[in-house]
Order: sequence, then structure tokens, then C-alpha cells
Amino acid sequence: MTYYRGAVHSIISLLLTAAVAVPGVPDKGLSEPVADPVYPAYGNPAIDVLHYGLKLDWKPSKRLLTGTARLTVRAVKKIDKISLDFGRALRVDGVTVAGKTVKARHPGDHLVIPLRSSVAAGKRVEVAVRYHGVPQPVNTGQYRPDTSKLGLRSAADGSAWALQEPYGAFTWFPVNDHPSDEARYDVAVTVPRGWAAVAHGRFEGRKGNTYLWRSTESVASYVTLLTVDRYQRFDAKGPRGIPITYWLRRGDQKKYLPVVRQTPAILRWLEKRLGPYPFNSAGVVATSDSGMETQQMVTLAPEFLTANVVAHEMAHQWFGDAVTPRTWRDVWLNEGFAMYFEWAWQADHGGSKLESYLRDARALDGRLRNQFGPPGHYQASAFGASNVYYGPAVMLHEIRKRLGDERFFATLRAWVQEHKGTTQDRASFVKWLNERTGDDFTALVDDWLDSPTTPTAQ
Repeated sequence: MTYYRGAVHSIISLLLTAAVAVPGVPDKGLSEPVADPVYPAYGNPAIDVLHYGLKLDWKPSKRLLTGTARLTVRAVKKIDKISLDFGRALRVDGVTVAGKTVKARHPGDHLVIPLRSSVAAGKRVEVAVRYHGVPQPVNTGQYRPDTSKLGLRSAADGSAWALQEPYGAFTWFPVNDHPSDEARYDVAVTVPRGWAAVAHGRFEGRKGNTYLWRSTESVASYVTLLTVDRYQRFDAKGPRGIPITYWLRRGDQKKYLPVVRQTPAILRWLEKRLGPYPFNSAGVVATSDSGMETQQMVTLAPEFLTANVVAHEMAHQWFGDAVTPRTWRDVWLNEGFAMYFEWAWQADHGGSKLESYLRDARALDGRLRNQFGPPGHYQASAFGASNVYYGPAVMLHEIRKRLGDERFFATLRAWVQEHKGTTQDRASFVKWLNERTGDDFTALVDDWLDSPTTPTAQ
């Protein structure tokens, strides 16, 4: 996140029950969902969504979204219903389970889908939801202006954009809205002529004016993306020829096209330190508000469109997107790493020395801990405050000092390569770090994440 400043009767019957694997869906997307300690109202640890097939239509003149969402769901434990997060502003037009119509309930921002028979743990079922409506963002009560409203928003001109960290994907599709449940996606968005639709994943081209996007790697709901505007696409190549697309409105192109064209160089710089870019495409899209590390397609408002912030969000593709925090308690696993590499990028490209950024962060850290809590125990109303950026970034530098540069960067590369497509937390990180290095970093990490005051440099 940008910081603030789917024959014989018996066989047919079997296929229509909930307790069978859906043909053609491989095991990618398997997750181990958990309840969230910070935002427990979102996510359902009883289910694991493996795949979302989203067929969407956006009418700018009415700001109307029409959609069909097809979900492949695995039961984590025995269930007799599927509960999803789904925005109350959207009307449900029909729901099917394994091809059979069911009557679902839609209380508040939740969609409760009954099952004709219970589903045993480990079994799968295909659910489809048809819906329409004018999406409304969720009011979060967060202190940051850019996180006080989350989810799909639209402007008077009909443009729309969805940003949703830590939650808010439910404002535009039915979802298990929690980072511990990652899934694969196929997204098709139809828009009027002259408009373009950008989503997370790799751009697969157009059919008429339907824009097609695919994610073959696991995606957490908070780094999904939908934005519709009068974009023009620009193409580039990144390291090893990976396709990169830039999506800019006409008025943004003169000033910001030179900025986004630095993306291949930024990725090469990051690869030298972190190993291969973890996905099969990359990109940058300009939206109307804030910005974040939406997977394979970084989202930035014009005021954040600088090379430094692009470097920050691209670093997140390794830290946050490829390896994702299991719960929101460990958002520092995202932001500390991205912040550190933003500073390092700046230091190598005409900014201050890295030590200067670290010194300034130390100077601010104590006040941030006092105001928002320590990074590992931040206040729930202060999501994304600078305390989860600065202190953990300095902590990384302390680890670097103990390991030395060669071992430090080798360790970070191994962390991503060995855990790609998984969710992790503090305990798993520290256990792995200690075993990998043969050193004990438990006390250092605990100090930096838990202390109400700034730890002393080692």
C-alpha cells in the first residue's frame, strides 16, 4: 500500500452434489483460512475459495455493475452453508449450487448460501451468484483519508475504481474477503466503446469491448483490482521478456508516461536483490485515488505516480503479493520490506544515502509507536499508519547488519522462493529465519514489533 504523506442418472446425481471435486480445477489456490484477530467481521475460515470466475458489465452512465461470479469452494470443515462477504448495496438476482437454484439470504454485507446436503471437509462445490446494483464503498472509520472508504467507488463521469486493503472487495463481488484465503481468478469486464477495464493479473486481450484478465497464481482479495476509465494502453517488456502494460488517461500521459516507463528498470534493480519477479506480467494503472500493490498491476493515483512509489509497490509483488500475511496483525511483513526497498531505490537513484532514511525513521519511530501502537500490535483504527512501515524497515536493516549483505539478500531471495503462493505470519517468519541463518533473531524481531519505545540499535 502506498503510505500516506464449475450419462447415467446416478453419475449425474453425483455431479450435482456438493461433495465432489469440480472437474478441471487443479489444486492451485489451496489455502488455510483463519479468522482475523484485527478485523474479525470479514472472512470465513470454514471455506477456502480456489477460483473466482467473474463476468462483469459496467455501465458508466448509470454507474451500474452487473455481474456473475462463479466460485469453486473447498470446505475446510464440514459445512451446511457457505457464507461470503458481499455488499449490501448489490441485489442478488439468483444463486446456484452445483447447478441447482437455491434461495440465499443477504443480511447486511454477507451472503449466506444454503447447501442441499452438508459438505465434508476437503470436498468442493461450485457456486454461482448473479447480481447487479450501484456499488457503495464501505465506511471503515480508519484515520487515513484513503482508507476511510474502501471498495468500489465511482465518479460523476462514470469512471470507477476499487481499492480495498484491508477489506472491501465484497463491495463488487461475493468473496471470502481475507488474506488467508487466496485464489486464482478469471475476470471478464464489458464496458462501452471508448472505455477500458483493468483488473489484476495478466491482460489476455479483448473480445469486442470485453477486457479479459487472468491470474494463474494465487491472489489475496485485498490485492484484486477493478478500474474502468477512458484508458489508453501502452506496452513494454520487462526482465526476461515479461509483458508490461501501462494504462493511462489522456490527461495523464504527458507527465506520467515517462515515469511508468521506468518500470522495467525498477524490476531489474529489484531482481538483482530479491530474485526473479514472481509473476508472468506486470503493469501500472492510474486511478483517481490513492494506490497500492494490486497484483501484477500496480494502482496509483497521479499524485503518487513517482518512480520511488512505483519501486515501493513493485517490491510488494515479492512481499505481500507472492508471500502474503496470514492475518492483518502482520501487515508489517508487507510494509516494512517495501519501505526498506523504496529507501534503497532512492539511495541508488539520486536520493539521500540509505542511512539518512534510516536515521529519519528512527527519529519518528517513538512518536509513531506512542500514537498508533507498536508495529506488531497497532490500533485497529490506524491501519496503514507509518508505524508498520518505518520500524519494521529499520528492523530489516538490523538483520542485514548482523548477517552481512551477501547472506541478507540471499535470505530474502530464499524467503520468497520457498514461500511463494503462501500466507505467513510472524512465528513462521522468525522460525524460518532462525533455521535458515543458524542465528537466533527472536528477541530482535520481538523488540522491534512489540516494544512501546524504539529499540536500541545493535
